[in-house]
This record gives sequence, C-alpha cells and structure tokens, in this order.
Amino acid sequence: MVTTLDVERIEASIPAAEFFEKFVSKRKPVVLNGLPDDPSFKAQRWTEPLHAGKNHYGTDVQREFMPLRAFLDSLGADAGPHHYLTTQYSGGAWDALTVCSPPTDALRDDFPAVPRVMGRLCAQQVNLWLGRSGAGTSSGLHHDYHDNLYCLLRGRKRFVLFPPAAHAHLAPHGVVHAVHANGVIAYDPSARADGLDARTAAKARVRALEGRLGALGSRGKGKGKGKGKGRADTEERRGLLGALEDARRELAALAGEGGSDDEDEDEDEDEGGEALDDCGSLAGDLEDGVDDYDALMGGADDELDGDEGGAGPSGEDARGEEPPSFSRIPAALLHRHLGLPTTARLPEDTPADAFAGLAEATAYVVELRAGEMLYLPASWWHEVTSTSEPGAEEGPEVHMAFNYWFYPPGGGSFEEPYEDRVVWEYLREQNRAAREEASANGERKGKRGLEDAHDAGSKKAKR
Repeated sequence: MVTTLDVERIEASIPAAEFFEKFVSKRKPVVLNGLPDDPSFKAQRWTEPLHAGKNHYGTDVQREFMPLRAFLDSLGADAGPHHYLTTQYSGGAWDALTVCSPPTDALRDDFPAVPRVMGRLCAQQVNLWLGRSGAGTSSGLHHDYHDNLYCLLRGRKRFVLFPPAAHAHLAPHGVVHAVHANGVIAYDPSARADGLDARTAAKARVRALEGRLGALGSRGKGKGKGKGKGRADTEERRGLLGALEDARRELAALAGEGGSDDEDEDEDEDEGGEALDDCGSLAGDLEDGVDDYDALMGGADDELDGDEGGAGPSGEDARGEEPPSFSRIPAALLHRHLGLPTTARLPEDTPADAFAGLAEATAYVVELRAGEMLYLPASWWHEVTSTSEPGAEEGPEVHMAFNYWFYPPGGGSFEEPYEDRVVWEYLREQNRAAREEASANGERKGKRGLEDAHDAGSKKAKR
C-alpha cells in the first residue's frame, strides 16, 4: 500500500503576516477552513440553482465559444456530455489576457482584487470554473507557474499533490531547465522566479525608471528649492540616469537574443525621460483596447496556468503539442498507484511497467469541500478530480470554483514579497490603475444601460 501524506488545515481568519511566514514564504500548501473573509467577497451568491462520455477534461478536449446562457442551458440538461466552463482564456490571443477574463470582469464587485489573507502578493489572474460530473472528472497531472488560492464554492475536489522537486519522477513533457529557490520550475532560461520572463521585467524596469525621472523633473520645476535640496535632486537624478542606462542596455541585449523588439524607446529623448503614456505599449504594438498593464502582465507568461488543465484550445500549446508542464502519466495509472477511486480509463497501449519512477515520489492527497480553500504554491504538481453534489430540487448537480493566481514571491518579506522592488512597485501601480479604469468603465456602461432602459420605457409609455 502506497503511503500518502495529509496537508495541514487552518482557519481562514489567520492573520496575513502569519500566513505569509508559515506557508507562503515556506512554499507550503495548506487548506483554509472557510472562504475569504473580506467584506467584498460575495462569490457565495453565485451558487444559485441552475435552470436550464469522457471522464476527463483539460487535455484532448475540444474548446468551444458560446454565450453564457447557452452554457448554463447545456449544463442543466440531463443528457451529457456536459460542457465545462473556464474563464482562463479571454479570446484567441493567448498573450492578451487580462486579470479578469469574461465573465469575471462583470463580477469584479463581488470579490477583492487581493484577499486579505494573501497580503502583498500581486494577482496575475482570477478565474471561474463550472462543470457537472457525478462520477468525477480528472484534470490530468500538471503544475502551474503561479501561486494558487483555490476557493471551492460548490461540489467536491480531490487534489493529488507532489512538490516541485518530484519532477524527476513525474515524466513532464518538457525538459526542466532549472528549479528556482522558491520552487518555480523553469523550462526556459529567461523564466524568472517571480513568474516574469527576463524581457518583460526589463521592459517594466525601463518604464519605471523613466517614470521616476519624469516625476523628478516635474518636482524640480517647483519654486523655493534650496541649494541642499538641489544637490540631492542632482545626485538622485544621476543615479536614476545610470540605472536607466543599464536597464536599456539589458533590454537591448535581451531583444537581440529574442529577435526584434518594437520598443518605443527614443534614444534622442531628453535625459529626464517622458511621462508614461497611458496608451503606450510595453509589449510592442497592441490591438486597441489593451492597456500597458494587460500587455505586460498578460503577455508575461509563455505558458498559461490551468488549475484544472489545459494551456490552449485543447489543453495544448500554440504548436498543438502538450505543454511542458503536463505529466505523461495517465490519471488512471496515478489513481491506481495510490489506491484512489477513479473513473479515468487507462490508455490501451500503456505498458505494465510504465512510469516506474512514480514509486519514488511521495504524494499528498487533499479532499476539498465547498466553503474551503486550498493555497497551492507555484509549480506544485497536482491532479484534480472534480465531483458534483446534488443541487436544489429543480437544479442539476454542479461543481463551481473561483481561484486567484498570484505571482510567486522570491524570498522577500511580508511587506516586500518580491525582491525586484523597482519592477514590482511599478507593476503594482499599473495594476491599481488598470483596475480603477476597468471599474470606472463598468460603471459608465452600467449607467448608460440604465439610461437607455429608462429612455425605452419612457418612449413605450408615450406610445
């Protein structure tokens, strides 16, 4: 009998600093008894009854776009197969993801940008997962590139976990280049421990330093500046100019390694730099409607996370291949090895002695129920089996989850979890500005909708 380990359970009310010290900084998974206790977290309201052949998903499953109403209708039908909703993909352009993909963008008032318990971590994306399966469906064994706070709203989930160091025994599709000190697995030399690639970080550093120089120049135009203050400003300016020169040199070198880079950096601009242009691009020319933060953060990841499987339309990457972060071990074999109940089917061509290295890896098994959360550090391997629970009398059995992905901290403190301070201060500000703009746009759209409805009602009354 194979021995498996349990994951510690704690109360969701744990102070954020204590949570960081005991779990985030130690890269240790934990189950939290309860959902986020932020007043703005209202996702429990999403679990109302829904009126309306393969026991796996993620890889080798066709991806289909449809209106949300049509999806809910299909989910409510007795006859399967049933669709599975993921908001992970915001369209055909995999490098243009936003923090809130539809329909979560319309629900942003029902959840905090960062839950209290996660402290100062920076969110990469939020997602909604919704499906129906009485027998249980498997995601396949894989790992993600970001820290995951997984909030189960309805149904049951069984997680099989392995630490990042177990990759040598888990037969990944990719060739591991390195495992960073914080556990993040890299298949590309440019992938950093904080989840950014080197070029993305270099672009952010250039923009951050340009912004600081621009702010310093504006400050220098004020009246009443003394000689001492002037000398301090001159020294600060000299330091920023030197740092900016180094950052531009680094970016140019990285652009040379990766091909042409359409940075709109102007070597002839004044030495103070230009103020940041809200319509500019940190990732080259972008389609209208994608702002700097979307481009930078959404385009930072060559591989998309998939807590329930998949990196592209069929769980495959853009080349039609399995992503490097997925294991070749079939879910049925994993379940059989651990003595777990399964409805997954073992491929007929699987040799009896396949994946013998699995015996060298120690697994953790987590049974997660509605109203609980799992914190899973980046690059922890996991296979997720989802099972629905009976809904209301008039509704079907469904499982529903909401999760946050966060950029993984690289050894900093609770107050400053990311070591590259210049880059992350800039990204935080861009994150805040992007969210405020999105919220304002949503309010404007809502107001226009109410006005249109009022006008239509008035016209009808007149008729």
